[in-house]
Amino acid sequence: MKKLTLLFFVLFPLISLAQNNAGTDSAKYSSIVKYYSRLITPQTTDAGAYFKRGDALFNLADYPNALLDLDKAITLNANYEEAFFTRGRTRYVLKDYQGAIADFTQSIAFKPNTGASYYNRGLSKRKLGDFKGAIADYSTAISLDPKDIDAYNDRGVAKKNMKDYQGAIADYTQAILLDPKYTRAYYNRGLSKSDIHDNQGAIEDFDKVIAWSPRDADAYYARGDARRHLKNYQGAIDDYNRAIGIDPNYVDAYNNRGLAKYNLGDFNGEIADDNKILTIDAKYGNAYYNRALAKGKLNNYIEELDDFTTYLGLNPNDPDGYLERGNAKLNLEDYKGALDDYNQTLLLSPNYTSAYFDRGLAKRHLEDYNGAIADYNKTLELDPKYSDAYNSRGIVKHLLGDNAGGCADFKKALELGNSYAQENIEKFCQ
Repeated sequence: MKKLTLLFFVLFPLISLAQNNAGTDSAKYSSIVKYYSRLITPQTTDAGAYFKRGDALFNLADYPNALLDLDKAITLNANYEEAFFTRGRTRYVLKDYQGAIADFTQSIAFKPNTGASYYNRGLSKRKLGDFKGAIADYSTAISLDPKDIDAYNDRGVAKKNMKDYQGAIADYTQAILLDPKYTRAYYNRGLSKSDIHDNQGAIEDFDKVIAWSPRDADAYYARGDARRHLKNYQGAIDDYNRAIGIDPNYVDAYNNRGLAKYNLGDFNGEIADDNKILTIDAKYGNAYYNRALAKGKLNNYIEELDDFTTYLGLNPNDPDGYLERGNAKLNLEDYKGALDDYNQTLLLSPNYTSAYFDRGLAKRHLEDYNGAIADYNKTLELDPKYSDAYNSRGIVKHLLGDNAGGCADFKKALELGNSYAQENIEKFCQ
């Protein structure tokens, strides 16, 4: 099981600090800070002066000092709604989401018909994983302003977080109806379409984003994923190349480009991408995992083993890592070591079908034939159509002298389309 990397691209317009005239605005806010710094003394009791300087500091991205001024404004005037609202935005940026929620709640208490406070409180709730609460706040913001495209977009994101992909798509679509060039909604709708396996529809949405924002690396990355899911691996690689061209340190794009190369049988290409990732981020676990799989395909089992060991050092509770390292040991004929890894896999994931099957192979090589049969039985209990399990159990039954039972298993494997069963029937059942 290879590791995939997914991105979730979301913008927060009312929290965002992007400005169309950044240089001019910066000079303005710097002037405001200087002006009120002249007026404010230790004896100043004017809450408005602290608020205006705090607001300017916020717009200059000096959030810690903005917070100090906004705290002072609220201390001087406990009914200062604007100060609560702006402090909520400041706390949000500083990742104090509970504090932000408290401030937006206070802002709502003063002005219950202001959609921006509900919207921003929804953003904060979503950051804390309270998706239902976030949806409720976005819905209130929409009821107060039915043309609020950001509220529709972010409600869609919260619905996606709850795996309500159709509901998310409906919200993104409404945002697009209100603003046909709202690229964020197209992007997020594309992600949700991919979630419901409408990858062609996702590509059409990402095409729109790229047409309007041709330097958007995330859009190329996401379209590459959609193409890869449609098995258009070369098209996916082309998109990942574009993403990397825009952002040469885009490790997730290298990761998924490697997967597409792997799917095309270009295992050295996979390894090259994983190597590049590790020059950027030496703790990027998926690169070790995927590089190990590619090395295994090239029969370089010792380096495969080493990469899985490194991967497990970074992800010690991943059953896939133990399973695959066990397979590397199996190929190195270290059957006892393989058995240990399969046992660990099953401790972490007791219903992992492939682990029972692979452990059965290790036990067979260790001549624990009854143990092997028990594992194949468990494999078939979990997946009654696992043809390899019938075929392998048939071999073990033959080794135990149960030729009739073995032949019955080979015939069942053949019925299920197993490619080795016919050979075993001809060898053992004539």
